[in-house]
Amino acid sequence: MKEQDIASELIDIRLQLGLDFVGIATAVAGEAQKEIRWKYVAGNRNNRYQKIVLQVGKGIAGIVWRTARPIIAEDLKNDRLAPLQEYPIALTENLASIIAVPIMSDGSVIGVMLGGYRKVTQIKETTIDAFRITADKMQQSLQNIKE
Repeated sequence: MKEQDIASELIDIRLQLGLDFVGIATAVAGEAQKEIRWKYVAGNRNNRYQKIVLQVGKGIAGIVWRTARPIIAEDLKNDRLAPLQEYPIALTENLASIIAVPIMSDGSVIGVMLGGYRKVTQIKETTIDAFRITADKMQQSLQNIKE
């Protein structure tokens, strides 16, 4: 699977689940201190996401990366643990509700997939399940590109 395939896969899941934005953040290769960047996106409003560089533990992707656990927030302005400025992707893409899941390989996080809505949205269990299944599929795609 090539990078274009990942992009078209993101477009498909975005349309299938009615998401406004979908992105995958991966680590920058060869960095001692892991830097995480949004590498693949669909539904973006601008290209500012390309300037976002996160450390493990910072931002939505960094927190999911560090904990290897999903984050689901139906109202980011009210259910977050940190100020909205700590979530640059949510700010640049104007996201109100998000689901972010780790992409795992051999027990390690290799990426974070985030889906978001620009309006406060109740995220259904079926959406979460479909999103996780897609993230699992992305694991193989991301590994094929690295090889």
